[in-house]
Amino acid sequence: MQCLRRCALAFVLAAAALAAAAAAGAFFLAGWLDDPDPPARAAAILVLGGDPSRALEAADLYRQGLAPKIYLSAPVRELGLRRLDEAGVVAPREEELTRRALVARGVPEAAIDLLGRDLRSTAREARAAAERLSSVPGALLIVTSPYHVHRARMIFRDAMPERELRVVASRYEPFPAAWWRNQAAARDVVLEVAKTAYYLAGGRF
Repeated sequence: MQCLRRCALAFVLAAAALAAAAAAGAFFLAGWLDDPDPPARAAAILVLGGDPSRALEAADLYRQGLAPKIYLSAPVRELGLRRLDEAGVVAPREEELTRRALVARGVPEAAIDLLGRDLRSTAREARAAAERLSSVPGALLIVTSPYHVHRARMIFRDAMPERELRVVASRYEPFPAAWWRNQAAARDVVLEVAKTAYYLAGGRF
């Protein structure tokens, strides 16, 4: 009986320790994902695909005089939107919304260009940037969502190891430290951790 009690107590203590470790890991996970570089002068600003509101941050950087040019990623059209296109219900493409947001925030059309079309992933965006901007010397400011900063930096550094890169988190996308209490943030974190593990394992889309 005493052995049973000791085993049960050990199990409870172990479970409590694991729960505490998981809670601590969850709390610090947001900081690990969202670790942006401070903005600085660069040759160009890159707006990664995924959320057109990232353009708001890029426009702020441009108006601060940090770069003379902004390049937009044109991500592959989502399947649901392609179905609507085929049905004659055509919604604006993400890169068009991003361009409109930039212009609305005072960025001239002449300062906006496309990085590439139908880019399926961050890895494809990084390869497109390495090719498209090979003749553009200088640092690059990469604008993305807070939860995407860590993985974006890793992928772009792999694609352009000799290039100075600064990955900036959009201040227009909130990312709470207690992300598990927010449905959208929880979804983003879970997907981001899975995508990071996939990339580290050698997976590429």
